[in-house]
Amino acid sequence: MPKWTDDQEKAIYHRGHDILVSAAAGSGKTTILIERIVEMLKDGENIDNLLVATFTDAAALEMKERLLKRIKELVNDKSLDVETHKHLQKQIFRVPIANISTLHAFCLSIIKKFYYVIDLDPNFRLLSDTTEQSIMKEQAYDNLRNKYYDKDDPDFIKLTDNFTDDRSDDGLKDVVFKLYDFAITNAETQQWLDNLIATYQFTDSFSESNFYKKDVIPQLKQRLEQLIELTNQGIDLANEDELVNKSLFETFNVAKKDFESLENEVGVKTYSDIRTELIGFKLKTAKRLSKDDKEGNDLALLEKSKKLRDQLKRQLDKLFNDFFVQSEAGVQESLVQSQTIIAKLVEVERGFIKEYGRLKNNSHTLDFNDLEHMAVRILQTPVDEHMVALDYYQTKFHELMIDEYQDVNAMQEKIIQLLSNDDNHLFMVGDIKQSIYGFRQAAPYIFAQKYEDFQRSDNPSELIQLSKNFRSAKSVDDFVNQIFKRIFDKKIGDIDYDDKSKLIPGTNFPDIVDSENEFNLLVNNDDEDTEKRQLLIENAAKRIQVLIKNQYQIYDGKKDEMRTIKYSDIAILSRTKENNTDLISYFAKADIPIMVTDAQNYFQTTELQIMMSMLNIIDNPYQDIPLVAVLRSPIVGLNEEELAEIRLVDKQEFYFTALNEYLHAETSKENINNKVQAFLLQLENYRDFANKNSIARLIWKIYQETGLLEYVSGMPGGKQRAANLHALYQRANAYEETNYKGLHQFINFIQRMQDLDKDLSQPNSIEATDDTVKVMTVHASKGLEFPIVIYLDMAKQFNKLDFQGQTVFDTDQGIGITLINSQNRLKYSTIQHSVISNRRKVATTSEEMRLLYVALTRAKQKLIMFGFTKKVEDTINTWDEVSPKTGVINEAIRLKANNFQDLVGISTLSDEDRETVSDKLYLNKHCNLRLNLVYPEVKDDLASKIIIPKKIPVEPSDLFKKTVKQLLDFNYRYQESVDTTAYQSVSEIKGLFADPDDENMAEDLLEDKSRYNLGSFAKPQFLTKTKKVTAAEVGSATHLVLQKIKLDKTPEIADFQDLIQQMVNEKLLTDELAEKIDCQSLANFYQSNLGQVIIEHHNDVSREFPCSILMPAQKLFKNSSKDYSINDKILVHGIIDGVIELDHGIIIFDYKTDHVTDQNFEELVSKYSGQVNLYAEAISVIKNKPVVGKYLYFLKISKAIDLQEK
Repeated sequence: MPKWTDDQEKAIYHRGHDILVSAAAGSGKTTILIERIVEMLKDGENIDNLLVATFTDAAALEMKERLLKRIKELVNDKSLDVETHKHLQKQIFRVPIANISTLHAFCLSIIKKFYYVIDLDPNFRLLSDTTEQSIMKEQAYDNLRNKYYDKDDPDFIKLTDNFTDDRSDDGLKDVVFKLYDFAITNAETQQWLDNLIATYQFTDSFSESNFYKKDVIPQLKQRLEQLIELTNQGIDLANEDELVNKSLFETFNVAKKDFESLENEVGVKTYSDIRTELIGFKLKTAKRLSKDDKEGNDLALLEKSKKLRDQLKRQLDKLFNDFFVQSEAGVQESLVQSQTIIAKLVEVERGFIKEYGRLKNNSHTLDFNDLEHMAVRILQTPVDEHMVALDYYQTKFHELMIDEYQDVNAMQEKIIQLLSNDDNHLFMVGDIKQSIYGFRQAAPYIFAQKYEDFQRSDNPSELIQLSKNFRSAKSVDDFVNQIFKRIFDKKIGDIDYDDKSKLIPGTNFPDIVDSENEFNLLVNNDDEDTEKRQLLIENAAKRIQVLIKNQYQIYDGKKDEMRTIKYSDIAILSRTKENNTDLISYFAKADIPIMVTDAQNYFQTTELQIMMSMLNIIDNPYQDIPLVAVLRSPIVGLNEEELAEIRLVDKQEFYFTALNEYLHAETSKENINNKVQAFLLQLENYRDFANKNSIARLIWKIYQETGLLEYVSGMPGGKQRAANLHALYQRANAYEETNYKGLHQFINFIQRMQDLDKDLSQPNSIEATDDTVKVMTVHASKGLEFPIVIYLDMAKQFNKLDFQGQTVFDTDQGIGITLINSQNRLKYSTIQHSVISNRRKVATTSEEMRLLYVALTRAKQKLIMFGFTKKVEDTINTWDEVSPKTGVINEAIRLKANNFQDLVGISTLSDEDRETVSDKLYLNKHCNLRLNLVYPEVKDDLASKIIIPKKIPVEPSDLFKKTVKQLLDFNYRYQESVDTTAYQSVSEIKGLFADPDDENMAEDLLEDKSRYNLGSFAKPQFLTKTKKVTAAEVGSATHLVLQKIKLDKTPEIADFQDLIQQMVNEKLLTDELAEKIDCQSLANFYQSNLGQVIIEHHNDVSREFPCSILMPAQKLFKNSSKDYSINDKILVHGIIDGVIELDHGIIIFDYKTDHVTDQNFEELVSKYSGQVNLYAEAISVIKNKPVVGKYLYFLKISKAIDLQEK
């Protein structure tokens, strides 16, 4: 039996109250959790009466396996009494079905058992595929957006406009999706959405609002404290150096007093008063020093103090810009505008949640968020006034054990608290320093709150600290402690890194072990990311090769002996997956075996490109690029010259046509012919097989018959490539378990995954026992350990989108938006945006620090880090600006960190800690760190050695001659189609079919290229002498007004006038155009019978409806002398002014602003009826319904023409 520490024993044996175990990295928390369960079972507890919640399915499986192994060990212990022995034997059979799972899996079991409590159909499927969820969300949003567009909702248009960039209107969609992620992980989703609006509300003044008092004032005080801290540092420098004292003491001293006074006034004085004081505040300039003062003195501290003053000025300016750019009246005006936008956003968000729910309901699916919400509903819903589900679980479970408690979210905490009561207790294990799932809305503050509360003397609950690290060498612990005692505190990091939190070595490594930590700073001026990435990978590979070549010695703790390093002792970690594809390629060339747990660009790998091309041509062989990709691949094996020969047979048709024609061509060669014939037979076989079998079976058939699996297995990285192909097979299997079916749909699904940036992660191809270097992200490494850890890119920039985006989100404070002025398109930040942005910056920096902690604590013996800089001097100067020199570093300096390199530099490599050995080597002996400056190798000047060869005459090949001849002799068989336009607008051919029996058009309208034209283009504006408004412009403006007017009631003249004025304000209309619009005629239109039908069915009306139809060229250009094939088609496109879609059919209407007289009336009706006829033909095809009404409406004379009767 192992010897437990005192704290470990407490965690194993203490009972009867809630316990929070704060377990540092390497402290053996999983072992302790298992041992606690075992001891409870030995005391007579049943495994069925324990709920053990893990963070991942893999962790649950591992825990079951380890628990089962431990119980079996005890059963073989002959010292156990008979009753205990029998009891433990029973437990062995219960462990596989015990409640040891993720919280999501447990919620699923609640739903399956008590679905009837909330009237849920039990025949549902879990949306475990995130891509399928993404596609369904996209569909839900598209449906919702189209409904709003159809209603022409002006508030929705404003909302969209506020979040739209110049490229698309997807900005609002991104906001809705992000807001959904925050709302849905909140226990009270609807209330949380309501609170978003409350954040922007005020009664009398902004200074009296809850937001100002609860959110703005604390941040103001915090920022002023940072300024005061900077002035204290300046005063310390002044006391240390006479020159600084003479020049800048008064600057720092006066500023300190002013800031302290202002801090006391915040919360007492109004926003306007504080703003006035800041506007009037001037930082005193430094006193000029004479030459005599400076001569013979060290000016380093003086320069440092000047930089400190500059920093003080920058932070003061930022404080003003963040909070006080606008006057209080301006802030209040912004809040009023924001309220409208936020209220509409909340409405849209609720609509999205409802529509997404409807789609899931229709497909009988649930996602992971549904599991949590439905479990809560079931637990809180009574049946016959009895809380049947809640009582069942509260009675069943005697203890709830929560692993990785630091990563629970608010919704999961709600479930945990519901299940616990006075008769059962919570045992929570975690480490807030390893909370790294903020993107999943993990809430480390829940752990932090209990961490504080459980230390109170009046709290019966217990906090147990496990600080001993049984994983790492002392050098690793010292390095980690040195970093985090300088950068972690409650403000940034959520916990003080004190003696209770720091790592204490729990394993004694032999003194002979080389455990020096390395920071290799690569120096290169290249701006290209590709070049930087290549340098990092090359140097990491070289370092590994040196370790292997020198037979670096590893300490084996289990055997207590030294052994020679293996590749499997090394792990390469990074923040993201972006380097992995290059790593695979370079390490294969360097002959370093690696296992990549998750590389990007899965579908870009050669083997997947071949397979996706094959599936594409099985679905449709008339696709040139995938077809040639397969022909060029090892499956067929044609080379470029052979592919060119096939193309020469027919250069105009699809390549598949040329391929078939090649079999019978006189010029075909036997060896190519054989390959082509075999491939076409094979392809025909696959196409037939695909119609009768599943996609997965088709894929496996291709693997078996082509030998592709065996082929890629023999390539560099063969195991990985084979695993990639197996993953595609598994993906197809999983796909066909969904509601989506068919090869074509599967191909579209895969394409959609790539469009949504949901590339599959590359699967593990190698067993953990294989001798390979492991490559993974920090997130994937959590819970693992390796003798040597290489961190690849310490200079990788933090992701700042969470606090620098146009819209920012926070669980507590909601959403901060940027307003866009609709007239000048200028953006300006709201004060809510500034407050939430500042809060998110702290949260992001905290999470990045915790990621660094997780990365560094994976190492057992040695850390090797690679960073990057263009200028060494600038980087080191940044590290030297750190203050204070001991204790926790200034908050503002920590928040300036852009990457892990900055965090390590300011905490371990400042001038106080750094010892210079040479211009390329620095040490920090306190934490056994070595800083190596690595400069690029000097390469030979190859340019001077380039030999320019003499020109050698080359006789053209027969293939080249044949190609040139065919090009020169070629006549295109479809020249008529080239001369025919591929596209016509309805407006251009509106005379066609004016009379359904008359298909003749005026000869002069038919141009050389067979296209009907409206005539010459309008002159550009700078060539037009007058700026008189044209009739066409008035017509377009009138249509725009008719498109935007609300139809929920019959609009009157005043409604049109108000709308026109709004459009003028929004720069949609000019004043000149607005004056020309006849509001009386527009009001008359809606008073007419046709207008009243539109009002009555306004929910079924679509305005400015785009439609297209393919028409035979023979029909469209019957008057042409050209000979058109029956297959020649023209795409005719137009926009219908209005469509009313009724159950029994469709009514279309088109209004005209022409000047109508008795003389031209019939001519105009005849002219426009052709246009409406085409619209009717197109809409009937699109909607698959008959057109039951066709109307022309002439606004000038307020007259409707029923074309259905003509």
